[in-house]
Amino acid sequence: MYILKATREAILNHAAACYPRESCGVIVNREYIECQNIAGNDSEFIINPHDIVRAEAIGEIEAIVHSHPNGSTKPSTFDRLQMPNHGLPWVIASYPDIDIKVHKPTAYTAPLINREYIHGVLDCYSIVRDYYARELDIKLDNFERHDRWWEDAASQDLYTSNFKSQGFVHVSDLQRHDLILCRVQPTAHVNHALIYLGDDSQLTSEQSERVVNDHLVLHHPYRRRSRREIYGNVWQERSAIIVRHKSLM
Repeated sequence: MYILKATREAILNHAAACYPRESCGVIVNREYIECQNIAGNDSEFIINPHDIVRAEAIGEIEAIVHSHPNGSTKPSTFDRLQMPNHGLPWVIASYPDIDIKVHKPTAYTAPLINREYIHGVLDCYSIVRDYYARELDIKLDNFERHDRWWEDAASQDLYTSNFKSQGFVHVSDLQRHDLILCRVQPTAHVNHALIYLGDDSQLTSEQSERVVNDHLVLHHPYRRRSRREIYGNVWQERSAIIVRHKSLM
């Protein structure tokens, strides 16, 4: 996709005007249309749906545009996850290091091991859903959740309120693929899940370095990368309940 000089200048001017917040917009008829970013985080973007309707009234949307303040034109992990959903090129502008690059909407699958943390997208429940889908071909529903929901006693408990509806039952022993639901402080609820791997650290859905030990778990700590580690005393003390999918009984 070729970007006209005037369109390029308009994209960069909008990025500068929104800095340090991400700018966003679309390209229609090869021209840039500014849109409102309604994301709650300065380093993310969500285009106001009203702006999409306004742009589509002008013509067909040819590309989605946003900026990376103090960043590069390389897609973030969140970008890579979202790009295939639209089927359109993504244009990323870096500012104040001025540059623009067009990216094709190529498919991307986040790894189970060493994945970046993005709450609601790549978090401790997301890794459970992805693990069960990829390793066991078991589909689990997704649930809307706000960041740090576990600190509010009035909020719904993501895990204990939903595990039965997803085909899990409470068990007292441990076997591979079980979920160990934990309380990690500060919390009003069970708020973290460990996937029990036992003495076999290898996954069937991706290549990984073998970890030699007993009682291994896979999980995604808050705001850290997902990892395998020993189910030792620290985690055992935080454990509240063990659940197993009925298909594995």
